[in-house]
Amino acid sequence: MNKPLVSVLICSYNAEKFVEATVRSVSNQTYANMEILVLDNDSSDETVGVLRRVAEEDPRLKIYEAMSNLGAYGGLNYLLDRAAGRYVAINDHDDIWKNDKIRRQVEFLETNGNYVGCGTAMINHYEKYNCFVMRRLRRIGTVAWHTSLVFRNSGQRYDESIKVATDFHFMKNVLCRNHLLIYNHREPYVLRRIRADHSNLSTKWIRIRNLKEILRAKVNTVDKLALLNRVLLGQTLSDYLVLMLLMRRHILSKTDVEEYFDLEEFPLNDRFAQSL
Repeated sequence: MNKPLVSVLICSYNAEKFVEATVRSVSNQTYANMEILVLDNDSSDETVGVLRRVAEEDPRLKIYEAMSNLGAYGGLNYLLDRAAGRYVAINDHDDIWKNDKIRRQVEFLETNGNYVGCGTAMINHYEKYNCFVMRRLRRIGTVAWHTSLVFRNSGQRYDESIKVATDFHFMKNVLCRNHLLIYNHREPYVLRRIRADHSNLSTKWIRIRNLKEILRAKVNTVDKLALLNRVLLGQTLSDYLVLMLLMRRHILSKTDVEEYFDLEEFPLNDRFAQSL
C-alpha cells in the first residue's frame, strides 16, 4: 500500500500534565510517515518544555509557539497553513490514540476515494466519576468525532466566525458540503478526556453561549441535550444525568480501557488524575 504523508495537528494550552502522553500516542503509531505539528497557544506553564523534551526523541515533531492565544480553530488554521501531508489528522492536547489508528484510516481513504474523511468511535473518560463511555456516530455521514478525524488535505480552513460547534460546521459544510462523505469506523481509536476541572473547550464556550445558539448547533441529539443541560443545570449535574440515564449501557471498565489502549507507560491513575 502507498504510504502518503499524514500531518497530525495539535493545539496545546497549559497542558503540561498530559501533553506528553498525547504526543507519544501519536509518535507510537504503527504508521510512520507523519509530521506532528504542535502549536502552543501561549501557555503559562511548562507545556513547551515538555514538548521540546519529546521532540529530542522524535524529529517528526515540530513545535510552533504563538505570541498570543489564537484559539483552538485559529490555531488549527495556523497549522493547516503549514501542513504538507496528503492527509490531515486532528488530535486534542489531552487525548490518547490507539497505536494503529492512523494506519487503519489511511488504508481506508486510499482504497475509498469517494470519501473526504474518516473518523472512528471513541471512549470518553469522565474524570469526575472515573467512568468510561463508548461513543459512536453513524457509519456514513457528514461528521466524525473531531479528535478522531483524518481528512484529505485540499486547502480547507475552519470558519472562526462560527462560535458554536465550529468543528461540526467544518466537517459538514466545508469538507462534506452537506453530502455523506465521512466514514466512521465502529472500533474506538481515541480515548477522550472529559476533565474534572471543567476546562475542556466545549465547557469554556458553553459559559458564554445562549440557548438559541446551542439549539442551532450542528451536533447529534445526545450531545445537544448534554449542552442544554449544562446551561440549565450546570455541568456536574448534567454529566451525571447523561451518564446514568442516557449512556449507562455504554459504560466500560477501567481495566478493559487500559488494556485496549496499552497504557502501561501512562496509566489512567496518573494521566487522568482528578484535578479538583
